[in-house]
Amino acid sequence: MKLNHFLPALCLLVPLPGMAVAFANLAVSAETVRNIGYHPAVPGSPDQMEVRTIRLVQGLYEKGRRLVDQDYEFLRAGQIALGDLDGDGDTDAAVILYYMKGDRKSTQLAVVLDTKGGPAHVASRAFIEGTEVMALKLGRPFVRDPKTGMLCRVGVVSVEVSNETCCNGQGKTMTYRFEANRLVGQDPFPR
Repeated sequence: MKLNHFLPALCLLVPLPGMAVAFANLAVSAETVRNIGYHPAVPGSPDQMEVRTIRLVQGLYEKGRRLVDQDYEFLRAGQIALGDLDGDGDTDAAVILYYMKGDRKSTQLAVVLDTKGGPAHVASRAFIEGTEVMALKLGRPFVRDPKTGMLCRVGVVSVEVSNETCCNGQGKTMTYRFEANRLVGQDPFPR
């Protein structure tokens, strides 16, 4: 047999650099969350997401040239924490996103769930410009339900953040509850 007969099939299995990879029906992993679509947070709203989708390829998206094009846009995946956030037994992820559109910059916390159809970005939290994330983790600790008094497991994402322009760069740890596809909690720094 000639090798040429197998070459087209091999090329289909190995993506070329810059080529988008579809991760439908794959579990959430560090690789898959670097290659899916995200909805940036709406400017001025800490947890409302845009309808449009920006697809990352190998953890990065860039449109235009910075400081040259007015419609410049950049999105990059940073730290990733894996675990079961929604309690269904499947791996989910918390992802730090660095987003820039024009001259606006933000650091965003994104939640990606395993939806049985593949990884899906379902919730975001945007922080003010200049916010740095030092640590990220997710889990399902027991908490007491304020209505019933019963202990129950709740999905939470914790971030250790600092901001040079606010609070003299002093760090804070913020914990957000994951409820109804939202990250519920206070902003670490005033807007």
